[in-house]
Amino acid sequence: MHSIYSPDSHATMDEMCEAAIDAGLQGICFTEHVDLDPHYYSYGSYDYAKIMKDAARCKEKYGDRLIVRSGVEITYLTDYADDVRRFLDEHQFDYVLGSIHLIDHIFVGSEEHFIGKTEQEAYEPYWQEMIAMMESGLIKRVGHMDYIKNNRPKEYGPFQLERWENYITDILHLIVENEATLEVNTSAIRRGFSEPYPSWEILELYKAVGGRRVTIGSDAHRPSDVGRHFSDVSKHLDQMGLVVCGEEIFCCRV
Repeated sequence: MHSIYSPDSHATMDEMCEAAIDAGLQGICFTEHVDLDPHYYSYGSYDYAKIMKDAARCKEKYGDRLIVRSGVEITYLTDYADDVRRFLDEHQFDYVLGSIHLIDHIFVGSEEHFIGKTEQEAYEPYWQEMIAMMESGLIKRVGHMDYIKNNRPKEYGPFQLERWENYITDILHLIVENEATLEVNTSAIRRGFSEPYPSWEILELYKAVGGRRVTIGSDAHRPSDVGRHFSDVSKHLDQMGLVVCGEEIFCCRV
């Protein structure tokens, strides 16, 4: 989840903690955005000292009712891999989530990314960048794997896994081989999709290549979204035989 320390959220940490308690959650992890591409609007917005101080205050304030952890969601970019490595080496977190948000300095969740592009031109660089992220060895927790579907142009027609199965299978193999964990992000459902990021189809493929562990996150940017769709998604994951590993965040540092 995110708070005012991420440029796309206006919620205080207290508001998010209160919402989590109201939702009956045992623990939460703030994963504030870090974007190291100087061309992107949120570059330079991350304030480690300020965030950690506020998170520590919340840990103290809500400690008898809620486990509060401090993490980060970092945008991986091959062009700035050294900066990503340096940032992670210089800071300590309870949890690090790596996501692909940008291709050629443009947000992949925006319509702009798709303008004038075929599906091949829009999708292939995204999968290639995700492979590069896993090959870098920097990321052990993979955020919203198929987020690129967020603004899929109608001209492309329905998404067909078969078209990208080689790329997706390679990514999933790397996740398993690196002993990494796939995040199941429920925010896709509140955006109008019938399934999370990644899709049930991709999660079945993950299981087929040996994947067993996942984490679950609401990717909430406002209190009303905290923990949304956790119950139904958790039940589906259990039926699939996938294990939701909350203890990775709440019982140890990773």
